[in-house]
Amino acid sequence: MTTTMRLTPGTGVQRDGSETVPRHLELEPIFTELARRWADAGRAVPGRPDEEWTILARRSP
Repeated sequence: MTTTMRLTPGTGVQRDGSETVPRHLELEPIFTELARRWADAGRAVPGRPDEEWTILARRSP
């Protein structure tokens, strides 16, 4: 006998090349605060455009 189990992705799992976290879900307060601290420190924040990466990616090799 073969049993098949279907696993569903949890929050934060990449889905079909789209967003990592669906926009309709609110993030936990701890993650919102962490993202704010990272942004204040000039660090890259998942889900937000990274200006430095955009500049570097536009340069020709």
